[in-house]
Amino acid sequence: MTSLPTLLITFAVIGGVLTLLTRRQSNNLLMSFLQYFCGVWFIFSGLVKAVDPIGTAYKMEDYFVQFESTFAGLQNFFNGLAPLFPALSKQSTGFSIFMVTLEIVLGAMLMIGYRRKLTAWLFFLIVVFFTLLTGFTFLTGYVPSEANFFDFAKWGPYIKTQMRVTDCGCFGDFIKLDPRISFYKDLGLMIPAILFLFRSKWMHQLLQPRQGLIVGALTVATLWFCCHNTYLNLPMVDFRPFKIGNNIRQMKETEAEARSNVQIIGWVMENTNTGEVATYMEPDNPPKITYFKTYPKDQGWKVKDQIKTDPFIEKDGQKITVTETKVSDFAVEDAENNEVGEDILGEPGYSLMIVAYHLEGDMEKETYTVQDTVWASDTIRVNADSVTIGKKFVSVQSRQESREIFVPEAAFGALFKDKVNPAAAAVQKAGWKTYAITTIADGEKGLGLRTKTGATYPFYRADEKLLKTIIRANPGFVILKDGVVLGMYHHRHLPTGEEILAKFK
Repeated sequence: MTSLPTLLITFAVIGGVLTLLTRRQSNNLLMSFLQYFCGVWFIFSGLVKAVDPIGTAYKMEDYFVQFESTFAGLQNFFNGLAPLFPALSKQSTGFSIFMVTLEIVLGAMLMIGYRRKLTAWLFFLIVVFFTLLTGFTFLTGYVPSEANFFDFAKWGPYIKTQMRVTDCGCFGDFIKLDPRISFYKDLGLMIPAILFLFRSKWMHQLLQPRQGLIVGALTVATLWFCCHNTYLNLPMVDFRPFKIGNNIRQMKETEAEARSNVQIIGWVMENTNTGEVATYMEPDNPPKITYFKTYPKDQGWKVKDQIKTDPFIEKDGQKITVTETKVSDFAVEDAENNEVGEDILGEPGYSLMIVAYHLEGDMEKETYTVQDTVWASDTIRVNADSVTIGKKFVSVQSRQESREIFVPEAAFGALFKDKVNPAAAAVQKAGWKTYAITTIADGEKGLGLRTKTGATYPFYRADEKLLKTIIRANPGFVILKDGVVLGMYHHRHLPTGEEILAKFK
């Protein structure tokens, strides 16, 4: 697997070769090397996100949610910033495309030395921005879950599970960096950023007559590429755990086994009398519970948190770390709240999963007529000691009642009626298991959509983030066989049932 050191060595080699090739145009060899090194870094980092800008948008949404709660918890005028972040979250896709484009174009500007002072300032500002994001991610590991980030008095020992955002998304889904490493990485980038800022005249300039044309053409090309991988099609390159070819069933079993092997190797202790917080690491391997000898309960000590190993499996006597993915969270429920995720992954043969993580439309009040039958009492028979009373039909009266139903937007409803449902009906007829999965919040809407569009397949529910991780389309088709992902289709390119059956035999 590619690692950050491997990437850095690769960037350095490319930077060194380019520095030697253009040494005659260089004003300062070190500065030229840094231009190429940082430029290649930014272009690569931008490209692995440009293939899937929606993934970066989701990561930005995570940050905006955390920033909103952080600023809302302040007792000063800064809490007025909190409403800004939900508004930014709604524009996360556009913001993602802008940032990815800026990153790639800025990398090229560095490499050719385009408008050196402007480039130096842009590079400095974006590195500061990235450092703030990664710094927030990493430093929240010191902040207990019940404390506000800015309540520094409550900060304690670093605990990885306390982090508000699990990773910065610096390289998209291509490689997940530990937040601590990401933060140090950006601190390291501050060195060339400051150097560029104060010594911009030392920066080399290449292709001067055509620099503006190159930057402009690259900007347009990058914007088109990002939009293509966002609005028009699925990501051109897929780094997600649900990508085509992955055995989701097997991955889930492996991650579950690795999670069950997690060991508690230490404890974060807190003294209720003094407020002191301490870290205790178990000395034995495998670890035993001995913390209470050093931190007795009768002296006011209690467990504040646990320190655990990373998930791992044992193979050939070796412990192999397993990175948990969203596959571990593959939990799906039906309309009766029964868990069906295991059944889905264990389904033999082919199946068609229709993912829709946002049902476009609104809940509206519908008026309907209820027919009430009016009956009257009627004496049927009178005996000496009893009277039998029966009912006699009088009339049928109508009354109006209202209920809330889901009404899909015209285009969204038509997409299901004209493309999704016919394809689903065809594969169902061929014996495929077919179902749709919506978000838990859209559970009722899903039932309404099924009724409105005449769908004959069941609608299940799952976590929104899980569905967004499975496929970057709304709706989208996922073809599975025995738990293995064989195909994915964006809603703009949905195949017919006949085309699906012809391809997957």
